[in-house]
Amino acid sequence: MRVFFSLGERSASNYIYHIFKDVKGIEAWGITDERLESIGFKSVAKIEDLSVVGIMEALPKIPFVLKLYRKIENLLPYMDVLVLCDAPAFNLPLLKRAKGKVKKVVYFISPQVWAWKEGRAKLIAEYADHLVVILPFEVNFYERYKRESLKIHYVGHPLLDIAKPSQSKEDFLKFLGIERFVGLFPGSRWNEIKRHSHYLRRVFLELVRRYQLFGVIPTFESFREYLEDVFKDLPVRIITHRDTPSPSYDTMAYSVISLVASGTAELEASLLLNPHIVFYRVHPLTYLMGKGLVKVKWVSLTNLVLGREAVPEIIQRDWKHLYRASEELLKFEHLKESMTQDFIKLRHLLGDEGVINRLRSLFLSIFQEV
Repeated sequence: MRVFFSLGERSASNYIYHIFKDVKGIEAWGITDERLESIGFKSVAKIEDLSVVGIMEALPKIPFVLKLYRKIENLLPYMDVLVLCDAPAFNLPLLKRAKGKVKKVVYFISPQVWAWKEGRAKLIAEYADHLVVILPFEVNFYERYKRESLKIHYVGHPLLDIAKPSQSKEDFLKFLGIERFVGLFPGSRWNEIKRHSHYLRRVFLELVRRYQLFGVIPTFESFREYLEDVFKDLPVRIITHRDTPSPSYDTMAYSVISLVASGTAELEASLLLNPHIVFYRVHPLTYLMGKGLVKVKWVSLTNLVLGREAVPEIIQRDWKHLYRASEELLKFEHLKESMTQDFIKLRHLLGDEGVINRLRSLFLSIFQEV
């Protein structure tokens, strides 16, 4: 059984890693990272080569992407199944290109079609054989596009199983050599790191002056040197998988509060009951072009699932707005307690644990259809 996995996000890679790390009998190819390669995935490109957000940011990638499409198309006739994971800007064109070239197509993790570009849902319904969603309300959303040959599956959100610290609070604080700290999460893509690190530095500089806090930034090894340079004169520790098995989850579990770039990390913070604020910045033209297309009130998954703003959102705003929101959350315990209660409700809405096992069984049953 040969399966090609097309991934454009570290979060999707995290799910695929946990689902397939103990599975035997599959020859896995795809767009990978170091963790997937460690379990035997054969790489045709790296996730970080595709990880960009926004129209303006994506333009320099076009020649590389077109070359990669041709490479994948040449491989697909030798594959039994194509698994596309989120990343709609790359995967939806690939979905159309794959027609007739592979026996079975699975789309895992729906793009946020309920937020904008709803036409993408029709495209997935037309070209995919199976759609595996990870948010409960997505099942009903896709019913309007469902065709007879498309099967839609929901078995829970994988982060319910994955988002857990790798060590005790006592051990983690001992490792850091500090007792109280703020978690700083600039993002998981190069363009996010470069855009957000100096923004976060300005916010954290004020927090240090006022509250004498320490900061911890969990990241990937490829970003370490850059972030250490940006924060070199501040009490900030940069940590990666070389330091602790789950740097992000350990940081979220034990930080006083966290400042989190919008994305999967925000939902992870909520599932770890970590009081936090979500922020994001993009190229001004990208923001102006996208603002009129978005149909939802919030960007964070926590707020979207709960249906209200449980987590403050500082989007495309000056650093002072994020600083003031951070200061408020640090000062008032009742705000942190209220958030924690909201996060407990969120866990119940997302379902029961055991999702990874259910997803593994689902994928294997789909593969057996071939």
